[in-house]
Amino acid sequence: MVPPLALILNIIVATMALIHYARAGHLSLGFSAPFLSSIPFAFVSGFVVLSQKDLAFIFVIALFAASAILLTSAGWIKGRHDKIKKLNISQTKLILVGIPTGAALGSVAGIVGIGGGIWLSPLLILTGLADPKRAAATASLFILTNSISGFVAHSVSKPIDIQLLLPLALVVLAGGLIGSRLGAFKFNHEKIRIIVGALVAVAATVITFNQLLL
Repeated sequence: MVPPLALILNIIVATMALIHYARAGHLSLGFSAPFLSSIPFAFVSGFVVLSQKDLAFIFVIALFAASAILLTSAGWIKGRHDKIKKLNISQTKLILVGIPTGAALGSVAGIVGIGGGIWLSPLLILTGLADPKRAAATASLFILTNSISGFVAHSVSKPIDIQLLLPLALVVLAGGLIGSRLGAFKFNHEKIRIIVGALVAVAATVITFNQLLL
């Protein structure tokens, strides 16, 4: 029952985040569009079931690595952003990077029932393709579209517990409103980078403990 529930909650919080980041001027549809190649892959992979342990191992390694770099390399990341700005990346290059990246992350997101933004946001920051706020805005749109696509696939064969969904949805709605407003309007790039790094580390730690308890 978890994947469809998680995807509905993703849709709620990603919608709140998308609205606030768009209002703050951090969302670029032209920049985000190539990564939305993920949508059909999230749908198709929503029907696939793979080994939880294998996926968890890959996730933990990738998440801890991204978190460590985000939390310890502020100067390097800033240098990457400055370099990218000077290079003025063309839409063609963005498409060549964004389409395969979106397809890969969308496939994984659909399989495990998440939006995939937990990988896209650090990836955009680490490569210097986007500053933390644009990365968050792009990830919000990425999560929203993938979650809708994955939910359609998961809901075909999995039940939805409405009684469990309602209280969770209220809490997620409140958290999404508060967090996205702080991220879009209050926190600077450095704080967002630290928050993203910390959240990625927490996600990896939770997955690790869950696997140890199985």
